[in-house]
Amino acid sequence: MDKRGKFIVLDGMDGSGKGTQLTLLQEKLAGQNVLFTREPGGSPKAEDIRKMILQTGGPASNAVCDFFLFWAARGSHVQDVVAPALEQGTPVLCDRYDSSTYAFQIFGEQAREAEWLKGMFAQIRNGLPAVYKPDLYIVLDLPAEVAFERRAKDQAQEKSKFDIKPLEYHQRVREGFKQFAAEFGSTQFVDANRTPEEMHADIWGIVEKALG
Repeated sequence: MDKRGKFIVLDGMDGSGKGTQLTLLQEKLAGQNVLFTREPGGSPKAEDIRKMILQTGGPASNAVCDFFLFWAARGSHVQDVVAPALEQGTPVLCDRYDSSTYAFQIFGEQAREAEWLKGMFAQIRNGLPAVYKPDLYIVLDLPAEVAFERRAKDQAQEKSKFDIKPLEYHQRVREGFKQFAAEFGSTQFVDANRTPEEMHADIWGIVEKALG
């Protein structure tokens, strides 16, 4: 039986340089058998849900609705794409995962149902099969003020409904990532308040070691 592939997540606040780092990793791993995917999305059904979640127009949503939409998308993504790849021994590098759900929907939104959502998150996550649980999370960390300023300057990037939220929201998101690491472990933080080259050197060192 083939060895199960490694499941690695790259995550962080909007404006942390995550997109650039994923591109650099794709270039570094070009020609190798590695699946790059994303959340929300990654499968046809999950991509449909992504459009619903990230839309800036239309009827307003709320933290509870978004929370379960993310998990619905994740069910399709993992069952249809991630699990088959891992079972074949293919490493998976995912752009965001449940760490973002925890940081954005629970901490960022600061909904009155936040404590209930934290309990629900733990109950869902702890009850899932092992294939849903990444081997490693890499979180790009920097002050929310710096990330906020970067997003404001990046006119070329299309803004989702989460990007345009106020600074205080993103400060809570940063705390959410720290709490996720404390609660669920398997997380390494990378200082994102540096040049892309410096960040890539650290990230590649972590990924190379994880892939063995």
